[in-house]
Amino acid sequence: MYCRNCGKEISDEAMICVHCGVPAGKGNTYCSNCGGEVHPEAVICVNCGVSLKKKLPTEGIQKRNIAVAIILTIITCGIYGIYWFVKLTNEMNRLTGNEQDTSGGVACLLTIVTCGIYSIYWAYRMGEKRDRLAEKDSSSAILYLVLSLFISIAVYALAQDAINKAIENN
Repeated sequence: MYCRNCGKEISDEAMICVHCGVPAGKGNTYCSNCGGEVHPEAVICVNCGVSLKKKLPTEGIQKRNIAVAIILTIITCGIYGIYWFVKLTNEMNRLTGNEQDTSGGVACLLTIVTCGIYSIYWAYRMGEKRDRLAEKDSSSAILYLVLSLFISIAVYALAQDAINKAIENN
C-alpha cells in the first residue's frame, strides 16, 4: 500500500504514514495501489486503473425517506423515533468504522436514564461522524449540538441525509 498524501510505500496494517504522519488513506495526490501521482479530484488512477474512491460498508443499510420517517415519528407519538435513533446510531457507526462505539440500544438507554441529556452528546458525536463520513473539515458537530437543544428531530434528518448520500455515492 502507498500513502495517498506523500506516495511512499507503507504497511497494509499502518494506521498512519511513517514518512509524513498523515492517517492511512487520507490525502488525494497519490494512488494507494501503485503510488503513482493522480489528480486530486480523480476517481480512477490512470496508472493502474484502480478506483480511488473509498468503498463504504453499505451492505444491509437502506436509504430512508426523511419526510416519511418524520411523519411516522409524529403519528406513533415518538415510538418510530426511538427505532430511528437506534438505527441511525448503528448505521453511522458502521459507515464510519466505529462499530465498537456506543451502540444504538445503549445510546437510547443512556438517553432515557439521563432524561435526554445524553442525546445532546449523541447529537454532537453524530455531527463528528457526519464530517468523517463526508471527509470534510467542517464543524457539523456544533450545528448538530445546537439543533439538538431546540429541534432534535432535525438532527435525525441531517444524519439520515448523510447516510443516504453515502449510500448513493458508494
